[in-house]
Amino acid sequence: MPVIRDNLWKHPGNPGMIVVTCHASLLEDGRLYLGYGTAAEATKRIPDIETHCGKQIRAYARDGIYGFLPVMPSQPEKRLVGFGLFQTQFSWEGPNDQELIKFSMDSLRAYLHQHADLKIRMNFPSEIQGVLSPENIASLFVPLPEAVTICHQGEIPRTYPENFPGFKALYLEVEGMLQGGAHNLAVDYLMRNGFDIQSALEQVNAVQRCLRERQGREANHVRKWRSSRA
Repeated sequence: MPVIRDNLWKHPGNPGMIVVTCHASLLEDGRLYLGYGTAAEATKRIPDIETHCGKQIRAYARDGIYGFLPVMPSQPEKRLVGFGLFQTQFSWEGPNDQELIKFSMDSLRAYLHQHADLKIRMNFPSEIQGVLSPENIASLFVPLPEAVTICHQGEIPRTYPENFPGFKALYLEVEGMLQGGAHNLAVDYLMRNGFDIQSALEQVNAVQRCLRERQGREANHVRKWRSSRA
């Protein structure tokens, strides 16, 4: 799961989908209002997208909740990127809601379980003002499938622990988790100890690269030893 400071509206690869954080408030004509932040770009790129979103919400939302909602499927044969909504608010005027974001994350994970090849780019939810801090929101993303890239525009401040064990202790702790296949646990461990989500992912990925390189060297030594004994 990359978390990067980057423009959301880049091609995620095929099959791919652009996802924007959203609400469930419809206009009088049935359209979903998307005239804000990175979502506004959708109205310029995708004809009648607000109408399509409104129809999908009316069809699938229950009591104003839809979680993650694919609106337009990817068409890789035509190199067309799909479009989806990730609900963070009940209404346009309301704040981000922690339980709603959790539900949306569960919905997104379930969808990707059925569409394992899909690549998604999604904006960071805190661009819609609310009561949750970026740190609170980021913690709700873990675990997130590797196929999802979270794009932010500076909403996630870089943070590092003021008091933390030295690099060797950090490396060994994270390495132990990775050897046990607990990638998300390692990310969560660093976030709980003062790293922002982007920095935590970068640290875990760096340790994972070192681990793979070391394992590769060890395997090469074994092959050479066996060859010399033959």
